Amino acid sequence: MQDSIEYKLREQGYKITEQRKIIIEAFVKTKNHLLSAEKVYDWIKDHGQRIDLSTIYRNIEIMLNIGVLKKISLDNHVDQYKLSVTNEHHHHIVCVSCGKSEIFKDCPVLPIEKNLIDKLGFTPIEHKLEILGYCKKCTWKSRD
Repeated sequence: MQDSIEYKLREQGYKITEQRKIIIEAFVKTKNHLLSAEKVYDWIKDHGQRIDLSTIYRNIEIMLNIGVLKKISLDNHVDQYKLSVTNEHHHHIVCVSCGKSEIFKDCPVLPIEKNLIDKLGFTPIEHKLEILGYCKKCTWKSRD
């Protein structure tokens, strides 16, 4: 997966610096979890590297623009990011405790969109659905 992200960056004219490789690695190694820029910074620091937070933010923005990351905004007002591993229409379930996220492909919004088109003449171009809650592991932890 890291290779395909690097390929997309090169394809868009970006150099593959050591800093970019490390930032990409943070997302690849934690691919089922949401990461804020600060969590990426902490992951990098925990793995013996140092990259300025501003560099992390700049690279996250680049990766958002080329479509390899997806931004998910939670209620805590801290933007979180995850790898965008598929171009298929999908949604996310997100654990608000540990940050684990999973994709689900069943879309309950499509019938609503059809209704908007048929009854109001409104043509939706995009929608996002994120269901927030607790994963199995965190639900069991809270019972202890």
